[in-house]
Amino acid sequence: MTTPPGWYPDPDPGQRANSPSAERWWDGTSWTGQTRTKAAVRGPLVAGVVGALVLVAALVVSAVLTFAIGPGVSGVPRDEAGGAGPSSEPTPPEGGPGAPEEDGGTPGKPEGDVPATGVDLPVLDGWERDPFGPLVTTGEYKCPGSKAESCLRGSSMIIVAPTDTGDTEDAARNDIGRHAKLAYSKGTYGGIKSHEAVTSEKTSVAGQDAYRVRWKIVNRTKPDAYVESVAFTHPDGSGEMLVLRTGFDIAESAPPLSDMDKLAEGVTEESGGTGDSPGQDV
Repeated sequence: MTTPPGWYPDPDPGQRANSPSAERWWDGTSWTGQTRTKAAVRGPLVAGVVGALVLVAALVVSAVLTFAIGPGVSGVPRDEAGGAGPSSEPTPPEGGPGAPEEDGGTPGKPEGDVPATGVDLPVLDGWERDPFGPLVTTGEYKCPGSKAESCLRGSSMIIVAPTDTGDTEDAARNDIGRHAKLAYSKGTYGGIKSHEAVTSEKTSVAGQDAYRVRWKIVNRTKPDAYVESVAFTHPDGSGEMLVLRTGFDIAESAPPLSDMDKLAEGVTEESGGTGDSPGQDV
């Protein structure tokens, strides 16, 4: 197995000397010419998640969401409550990206998550678009559990769901726990103490049948947060399963929860499916 596509520390010593936070895109087989400064953690892409792209992640809100169960359930993150547990990561090729951190991956880059192409997210008032994928963020600040890292008050990104995930409900439920753990990791928020599934329902995204799972999580280090995973099939007719991961802090300076619905409602198919459309502002 090879390391999945994603943003990783730039292997070029010259670039690292100029910017210790420089990252380069790994396409799954080789380094590309795309570089950027390290994305904020999508917590709030784990501000992180990022990034993931990263992402994600987000999420990182970022990042970062795996949905499951009905309302009123609290306790451990989803992977310990019967959902998707941590996935085993492939060993990086020689000279390739480094290994993920134990508590959820490199800040700002959900390990193993591949950004979707051919779809776009709306840019709501006060939000910003990431130039390299379907990721929007808002409210960067120093992470409460690690002042050396940056988190986000809100983040939303679309990733490709793992293969063999079943229908949209299965995909959403199997993602929310991983997403929450990546977005609000031990290193940035002290880890998740408990969660409550506040929404679990059928919906639609970009004209496609979809399924939403939303959790309210309690972090060991404040703020607490809402995370959401919405699974839907790609509107291009390919049948590819995608997951919209969104995460919001519960804080005065965080975006209103209504933005979470607006982000899902505003997902569109990009004309030509090139992945580089500037998208719409809302």
